[in-house]
Amino acid sequence: MIIVKGVSIPSSLPALYLNEHRILLLADLHIGYESALKQKGVHLPQASFPYIKHVVESLIESTSPEGVVFLGDLKHEFGKPSAQEWVEVQSLLATLINLGVKVHVVRGNHDNYILKILSRFNVGLHDPMMRLGDFVLIHGDKLVEIPKDAKTVIMAHEHPAVSSRDISGSRYKFKCFLVGKYEKYRLVVMPALSPLSSGVGINETRPEDLLSPILRRTDIDKFTPIAVEEGLGVFRFPQIGLMRSVFNYDEGQVPTA
Repeated sequence: MIIVKGVSIPSSLPALYLNEHRILLLADLHIGYESALKQKGVHLPQASFPYIKHVVESLIESTSPEGVVFLGDLKHEFGKPSAQEWVEVQSLLATLINLGVKVHVVRGNHDNYILKILSRFNVGLHDPMMRLGDFVLIHGDKLVEIPKDAKTVIMAHEHPAVSSRDISGSRYKFKCFLVGKYEKYRLVVMPALSPLSSGVGINETRPEDLLSPILRRTDIDKFTPIAVEEGLGVFRFPQIGLMRSVFNYDEGQVPTA
């Protein structure tokens, strides 16, 4: 599915493909999240990385990109990489390099102390943005001066999702892309690849409570959510403002899929 000019969703997974540049975009992997939870007394099996690696490999196989760009938060810890992060980030980078794919990382707010890992694999770190033709790639955690001749901004950080319910009243939440405008630019917001991040229900979040300072400067009600669910497909919801006008989110009501 093409969501804006030159940008498509290659499958029912939280990934984007820049057609002209043959670049696969992924965001918010948060590798090492289990170790951070363990520090807080929450014990989970370290199962997210095998899933992430499988998804990345399958996307490489299906799209045959020349390069992969991670839009920030490749790892989870704010500080120095945990033992889990050291092992798993290097494993992912080695896999991509062995597949002949050029890798770039746009720095996210969780990517402190990551340069030492990236330099081992000759992976470029871009801060605060990466420019590819008409596209500007950022993480989205801070305001960035966008070049005036750019046309499309693609960011992450917000972990967007959209809430829904079926006719039985069962409630669901789907990771989603957001498509709208930021100043004069097209803006696309990517969902998190991490399976441990179900996402923030954008249609249940007040505009002033959005995480990204960039999104807080937009008219979020004019954004269109495009949900992705592995095994179900890709489906477009109405604009967020229309969803708000029909359903009372303060009472916990969410739209029916």
